[in-house]
Amino acid sequence: MSGVAGGGSKKSSSRSVATKKLIINEFKKRLRDNIKSLNDNFSHIIAAAKVNQDDNAYKNQTGKMAEFYTTKNEMAVRAQLMVRAADELLKLTTDLKEFLILHDFHFLTHSIKQAEEQCERTLREQGQMHVALDSDVNNLVQDLDREIAENFFFRHG
Repeated sequence: MSGVAGGGSKKSSSRSVATKKLIINEFKKRLRDNIKSLNDNFSHIIAAAKVNQDDNAYKNQTGKMAEFYTTKNEMAVRAQLMVRAADELLKLTTDLKEFLILHDFHFLTHSIKQAEEQCERTLREQGQMHVALDSDVNNLVQDLDREIAENFFFRHG
């Protein structure tokens, strides 16, 4: 009987880990979607704010006014969509805090540590690449300086 109970707890534990992963993936999806919405709408607002310099496009004032109101309404809608995305991000933050309080901290801590380790590895690799590139550039600059100095003295010396 104790073997059955142990098996049940393992099954329950694996189920809870799978559920946590699904919840975290859902959080990530919501985050990606909302950030994408913010970026897309912001870029569309900037694009709509550009002024058309072609006066031939407006044969009369009605065309100018129609474009003005169309652009104004589009920008208002895009701004509202940005507000909604920001509100969803605030809700996501609240949901994430609630999730952290109600669920296992160990799982998230482990996930966060893995992400931090990956980030640190990537940072170290990028740092090494930067040092190597810096060294290469410095060597090239020294070679160029030396060549310029030699050629300058030959021509003007």
